[in-house]
Formats: sequence, structure tokens, C-alpha cells
Amino acid sequence: MSLNNQGTIFFIGAGPGNPELLTKKAVRLIKSADIVLYDRLVNPFILQLIRPETEIIDVGKKPYHKHIQQQQINEQIVTAAQNHRCVVRLKGGDPAIFGRVHEEISAIRQYDIDFEVIPGITTASATVASLGLGLTIRNIASKVTFTTGHFKDDNHQTTDVTSLLNGGTLAIYMGVKRLKTIMHDIYQATQIDYPVIIVFNVSSYNEKYYYGTVKTIHDQVANMRDTNTPGMIIVGEIADASLISKSIKEKNEQQRILVSGPREKALDKAFELYEEGHWCVINPIDFKNAHASQQELLRQLTAENYDAVIDVV
Repeated sequence: MSLNNQGTIFFIGAGPGNPELLTKKAVRLIKSADIVLYDRLVNPFILQLIRPETEIIDVGKKPYHKHIQQQQINEQIVTAAQNHRCVVRLKGGDPAIFGRVHEEISAIRQYDIDFEVIPGITTASATVASLGLGLTIRNIASKVTFTTGHFKDDNHQTTDVTSLLNGGTLAIYMGVKRLKTIMHDIYQATQIDYPVIIVFNVSSYNEKYYYGTVKTIHDQVANMRDTNTPGMIIVGEIADASLISKSIKEKNEQQRILVSGPREKALDKAFELYEEGHWCVINPIDFKNAHASQQELLRQLTAENYDAVIDVV
């Protein structure tokens, strides 16, 4: 802990969404946090692991929409550390991969605030794991490049294809909105119609796969109802359908479930359901003394539609 009467900030990676993919240290710190500032893509069930009396603050940003500015987030993190001992800054995936963690660390260093970065499973790794692949495969792909399809102020930048041209894999985060442009750039630079796979809602009950090539993949996802659904784009020879594990199948039998009952028992049941491939949140009956921010989150969650409601006693 800090010796200057300020708290410690823990930048924690919440992984791709499935709470079972959290590290043990992440779970321990989330459960002991005095305040939590979280991003938009963090699974709300992970927020329900937080002590009910702890304040939670949504500082999430939605691409191509008006949202809180990074400077405001930095200021909130500093204020939190000046008033609390254990501050959790909860980010989707891994904080160090397109998570802007360096900007936030730079801001708090000015105030001599202690911090620690807790890695999480990045979406690219979770994506190929669900496909029974590796980002690198001997004799097929010897290197991998992580890049983003979303740039500051919506500026256009050409996709770096160096990895592809040298027998590697290209993993593109936040690129679905600009998919047509990105695929055009790749083909113009390489003149190769590489295999492509896009996985939406990685590690979740509604995970969905689209297979194609640089020339065809845009048309295959063009009719998606929700273009804001998070998707991971993998380009390169590892995305060849012949390499994809035959065990992969759509998760049509999994459900969105609300678990009601005493908090600890509901949490235990929820983890069992996640192990079975479902997605769920809890509706704890012993929640009257919870912080107002958590009460509001619960109100929003219980107002949603679910495939099933399970009561535990």
C-alpha cells in the first residue's frame, strides 16, 4: 500500500467476458475493492462479485457515440485513490492491449499514486482458443500482429499488413464497423484473398462465427442486426476453415438466465451455469443495504428479458 495516505489503483483485465476466465488475483481484488470504475464491455455479472456496499462507476466508452472523455476518467481515478484504499479500474480484455492503460498510469504518476496492472486474457487469445487454434502455428503462421480498426477522431489509417506478407496472423480489434474499408486496404496492399474469420461475443453464450475471405467476409456479416456487437477479426492462413476444430458449433442451446436467491448461493449457482456455457446475472434477495450505484445496476439487469429464471434457496 502507498505510504502517502493515498490508495492503490489496480488496473485489472476482466478478460473477454466469461467470469471463469478471470485470474485468481483479479477476483480477489474485485471482491475487496472499496470503489470500482469499469468499462462498457465488462460482463455485469463480474460487477456482481463486488461487495454490495462498494460504489461502482461506469466510465465506459462506446465507439462512434458521445461518451465520457479520457481526461474525465483520469480525474475520477485520481479522486478515487485520494479517498479510498483499494481502487479497481476494471477493463475488458487485457488492460495493456488497446486498453489505454498507459494514459491512465501517466495521469496518476503525477500524484505519486501507487498502482499495479493485473493482466487479463485478451480477446484475440480467447477467440483462437474457442476455435481450437493458436495465433501462431508452426509452418503456417510464425508471428502475429495486434491492431485496431478504430482510431482517434475516426481518422482513417491504412492497416499494417507486414505480418500477413511475412506468413503471420493479423488480429484486428474494434474493426467491424470499418470492415469493408479494412478488407479493401488489405487486398490492395497484398493482392491476396486471405482467409478471414470473425467471432462475435467471444466466450459468451451467444458466441457466433463468420468464415470467409478478405473479398467475401463483409457481405457475410452485412445483414447483422447489431453492428455494435463486439467482434474479433482474424486474418491469415490460420483462419482457413480446414484448420478450424471440428468440435466448434454454434451455442444454440445456451441461455440467458437470471438467478434469484441469497447472494452467495446465487453467485455459486451462476458460476455453475457459466461452466455449462450459459450467460447469467443474479438477483440477490439480501441486497437492501447495497450502495445506490449497485442498486441501480440491479434495477437495470432485472428489467431485461431472460430465457429462464432460477430460484435458489
